[in-house]
Amino acid sequence: MLTFLRKLRRSLIESGSARKYLLYAVGEIALVVIGILIALQINNWNEWRKERAVEKELLHQFHTELNSDIKQIEYTLSVYENIINSCSVLIDHLKTKKVYNDSLNYHLAVWNDYEHFNLNSGAISNLNSRGVEIISDPELRNSILQLYNQTYTYSKDIGRHFREDHIEFTYPMYLERIEPVEWKKIAIPNDYEELMDDQEFLNHLQWIKNASTFNAAFYTEAVTEVQNVIKSIEDYVNGE
Repeated sequence: MLTFLRKLRRSLIESGSARKYLLYAVGEIALVVIGILIALQINNWNEWRKERAVEKELLHQFHTELNSDIKQIEYTLSVYENIINSCSVLIDHLKTKKVYNDSLNYHLAVWNDYEHFNLNSGAISNLNSRGVEIISDPELRNSILQLYNQTYTYSKDIGRHFREDHIEFTYPMYLERIEPVEWKKIAIPNDYEELMDDQEFLNHLQWIKNASTFNAAFYTEAVTEVQNVIKSIEDYVNGE
C-alpha cells in the first residue's frame, strides 16, 4: 500500500498537475487521520474491556463479602433479640415480685450482653483505591456507597456507644448486685429480695431493653439493605 502511494505521488509530481497533487495530498492526510482515529478507538475499546474486567472482579468481591456480612449481622440481631427477651423476663419477675427460680440464672447472665459485627472491608477499600467510577452503573454504585458510608458507619457508632455505656454504667451495676458464675450462661443475684425493690436496677433493665429493641430494628433493616445490594449486583453482572 505504501509503495503504491509513493509511486502515485511521484507520478503526480512528474505530471505537473497541481490540482491532482493537491487532491492526492488531501486524500493522504484523510487516510492518516482515519488511521489515527481507528487506533484511538481500538485503544479505547481495549481500556473499556480492562475496566469492565476489573469491575466484574470487584463486584464479585463485594458479593462474597456482603454474603459474609449478612451472617454476622444476623448473628448480631439474634444477640439483641436474646437481650430483649431476657430483659422482659426479668422485668416481669421483678415488677410482679415472682418467686425466684433457677430459670432466671440464664437471663441474669445475658441481659447485659451486647454485640457488634465487624464488616468485611476489602472490597470497599479496593473500590476507593481504584476510584468509585469503576462501577459504571450509577444506581448500583450509589447503593453500595450508601450501604458502606451510611448504614455501616452508623452500625459502628451504635456498637461503640453501647459498649461505652456498658463499661461506664451497666457492668458496675451488674457486678454490685449479681454474681457472674459462668459467662453468658449462669448468674445469681446476691439478694433477690432486695433486687425486687431496686428501682434503679429495674429502670436500667428497661433502658437496656429499649436500646436493644432499637438496635434490633436497625439490624433488621440492615439485613434487608444488604440483601438488596447483593441482588442488584447479581442482576447487573448477569445482565451484561
